[in-house]
Amino acid sequence: MGDLPVVLGGTSLRAGKAWPRWPQWDAAERAGLLGVLESGDWWTGAGTEAAAFATEMAHFHDARYGLAVTNGTHALEAALVACGVGAGDEVIVPALTFVATATAVLAAKATPVVVDIDPDSLCIDVDAAEAAITPRTRAIIAVHVAGAACDLDALTDLCTRRSVQLVEDCAHAHGTRWRGRGVGGFGSFGTFSFQASKLMTAGEGGAIVTNDDTLRARAQSYINCGRVEGEHWYHHATYGTNLRMTEWQGAVLRAQLARFPEQHRVRNDNARLLDGAIAEIPGLRPQGQDARMDSQGRYCYVFHYDAREFASLPLDAFEAALAAEGVVHDVSYPSLSRLALFRHESYARTWSVPRAERAASSTVWLEHRMLLAPSDDVLDIARAAARIHAHAGAVAREAADRRAC
Repeated sequence: MGDLPVVLGGTSLRAGKAWPRWPQWDAAERAGLLGVLESGDWWTGAGTEAAAFATEMAHFHDARYGLAVTNGTHALEAALVACGVGAGDEVIVPALTFVATATAVLAAKATPVVVDIDPDSLCIDVDAAEAAITPRTRAIIAVHVAGAACDLDALTDLCTRRSVQLVEDCAHAHGTRWRGRGVGGFGSFGTFSFQASKLMTAGEGGAIVTNDDTLRARAQSYINCGRVEGEHWYHHATYGTNLRMTEWQGAVLRAQLARFPEQHRVRNDNARLLDGAIAEIPGLRPQGQDARMDSQGRYCYVFHYDAREFASLPLDAFEAALAAEGVVHDVSYPSLSRLALFRHESYARTWSVPRAERAASSTVWLEHRMLLAPSDDVLDIARAAARIHAHAGAVAREAADRRAC
């Protein structure tokens, strides 16, 4: 029984063992929150925590300027508006991403144009992006999926040649580095999310980073009601809205950022160890990683799944078998082409993105908190997968029987 998967009556590899919790916090967050409370300066117009965090985050990613905002979705919206995106414009986005990458384009009154992905890394296919450029294209949003950097050399070259703005969606990529530099500063803007599941979190929150003075000022105006820095408080020069982060969030995120480098090191060390173990199992291979990427943010640990090597066991049944072993998994984003939003007559588009649609149904996404466990615990993930592979025929028959009931 010891070698059988749990779904066949075996004993869980993780019996009696728990994964690290998420989020993580300690006295640093408490002290920061108490400091804001006692200061009475609870909003960014009076306090310093949110602005200090944004600057620290920008510098951590080798960018000159940082702005703190309400969330990652609003960070994308503000970046696009500051880039001059508006009605009549098109913005190219990858098919495999969270819906906000595309809805931020709609919020800027522009049209998202969805293109396919690289089947290995799951990031935007640069050739597909170039083929989609039209006279109406104003920007490309490149998503660093699960922290894996897009081909930033090719993207920056493309955007320069075709006079298109590049916005890096770094919601998954805290700490990802490309050729020795933090992602986010290669394009016009980089945007980050600090929602509860992210690698640093205050429950919600976002940040924008840039190296351009003019773009920074435009984004700052948009997120602060159209105000102009240094002008009268009630001078509103352009349309803007209120997307300011609170001081509470800024205080928490400063503590999260201080703790992050060590967490990042542990996640990367354990992910590399897991990569080797996963690669030894027939039918599984780790997400592709470009050799020019120095480190990966690891929002999720992702690997590809080939059901043919598992007796045609469907992906959801494989994930259920992993969960029974105590392996905490998430699910892939669906391809944007499959979302009801973009099938509605108001937004209906015909997009051919077969690689994204296949990736959404053939990749396994695991929660990043597991990578913070001791290395031998992390290897339980591969052991669980190997156990399922060794009994794949029986597991597939059991899954088929359950579906038939």
